[in-house]
Amino acid sequence: MPIQLAELLDDGDIPTSLLLGRLVLFTITDQPTPRSVLEAAFLQHNLNPTMLPPETKPVDAFKKATSEAKEKFPLPDGTTAHFLCRDVASTPEYVKRQITREIKDSRAKRLSYDKAIDCVFYRATPSATPGDGKGRERLAITVDTGLPAAEHDLIKQVGQDILNRYAVYYNNLDGNRLRAVVRDYLKHLNAIEIKGGVYFVHVARDNELANLQALVNNLGGGCQMNTIPMVDVAREREMVTAAFEREAAQALQDLTRDIKEIRSTRKTVSPSAYAKVQDRYNEVVAKANEHLVTLQISQDITGAEAEVALEELGLLREDMLR
Repeated sequence: MPIQLAELLDDGDIPTSLLLGRLVLFTITDQPTPRSVLEAAFLQHNLNPTMLPPETKPVDAFKKATSEAKEKFPLPDGTTAHFLCRDVASTPEYVKRQITREIKDSRAKRLSYDKAIDCVFYRATPSATPGDGKGRERLAITVDTGLPAAEHDLIKQVGQDILNRYAVYYNNLDGNRLRAVVRDYLKHLNAIEIKGGVYFVHVARDNELANLQALVNNLGGGCQMNTIPMVDVAREREMVTAAFEREAAQALQDLTRDIKEIRSTRKTVSPSAYAKVQDRYNEVVAKANEHLVTLQISQDITGAEAEVALEELGLLREDMLR
């Protein structure tokens, strides 16, 4: 039966009684967002707090800040200074990285390769005197003064940029982590990825999806989420079902491959390793069972792949019990 204009809601949306679900597209920019702000937004929009990302590890902020030291500057003699990050050492007490300065000519031929900055992240350690602050994480940046004086200001700026980035990454979630939060939440809503970056969420999750959309749209900085209603007709169900079948089959094939790799490369299988694989299998099956109902699928379209994965899982269990 065709939808009449009178059946549209005041805001132009379609009544949920006529919907199969919604296509979801989102954009997350690189505007830094404090985790505390995201946590408050989860509470405000009544979203599941277990989906919040973990606190930023200072050492991860250090690695990201130093990895991005890729500046390049023209020098008065016509050559160019290129900066690169290299790992030096990692111990329980510290992580050390070196920022190397390369000099290249106009043909990109390397003329010299020298250390420019030592970057050391000191991990938190118990202090002999409680409360003196000596055991806290800290970052030390040391500029090498043995390089030509004409480059000192450039190198100092590279060091300062590392410190600035570290402060931003330590105190905020970057765009990549926010994108991961949104993707994980869509997965929590049992979304089906129709194609790269386009998801389908069934109407049964409409209220929670609307809350997630409101959160994303309130992040600012150009972040936005758009949803496109899909009417519950056979043509649309077939399209979503085909996407779900591809996604579920791929997930089960990946799981089977990973189980075979574990069995072929490990002499022993720990209970924790087995449990992780079992959880993956259960997750795929649970998601499939929900969609069998919501999409009105008459037969188990993941049966063959699920049977193969379950057989491999049984063999893995036998390996664990040996």
